[in-house]
Amino acid sequence: MYPWPSKAHFITSLLFSSPQLLFSEAQKKAVLNWAKELGVQSLPSLGAMKKCQSHLQDLMGDLTEKVTSHSGNVFYINRLHQSPTCLAMQDYPEDGGTGMLQVFNGKKMLFDLPSPPAVQVDRTVYFTDKLLQESSGAAADTPINVTKSCEQSDKVLYALGRAIEWTDAGFIMSDDEEIIPTSMFI
Repeated sequence: MYPWPSKAHFITSLLFSSPQLLFSEAQKKAVLNWAKELGVQSLPSLGAMKKCQSHLQDLMGDLTEKVTSHSGNVFYINRLHQSPTCLAMQDYPEDGGTGMLQVFNGKKMLFDLPSPPAVQVDRTVYFTDKLLQESSGAAADTPINVTKSCEQSDKVLYALGRAIEWTDAGFIMSDDEEIIPTSMFI
C-alpha cells in the first residue's frame, strides 16, 4: 500500500478523493467518527490523511495547472505526461510520420477516436468547432481531430479542419479538410 501506511488509510483516501463524492471537512470527520464507533482497526485521523496527501503531492508534484482564457474563464489542466500512469495510457492514436507506430493506433484513428473539446498549444487553449485564425491571417475551422504524445517531446501537434474565407456575403467554408500544425494558430 506504499506510500499509505495501511490498507484502511488507502481505502479512506480513495473514498475521500473520489470525484463523484465530494466530502466537506465536516463530512469527513463524521465518517471517521462513525467508523471509529463501529470499531474499525487502524483508522487514520483526518490530520494523518492530510499529512499523507501532502507527502504524495511532494512526491508527485502538483499535476494540475490553472489556466485563464482570454475571456476570463478559468480551467484546470492535468499534466498527465508527468503522471506515473502515463505509460499505461493509450487514449489517442499517435502518428508515427510515415506510418502508424502501433496497430491499435490505426484502429483508433479510423473508429474509436473521440474529438477532444479543446487542445492547449503554447499555454493557449483552442476549442473545437470554433473559428480561429492562422498566423498567415487566414481563418480556419478549429481542430476536429488532434493527436499528441503522452510524453513531452519535440513532436508537432496537428489539427484537421477546413479553410474559411470571409466575403461580403459572410464566411465561406471549404469542402476540403486540411491538416495543419497547431503552431500556426494565433
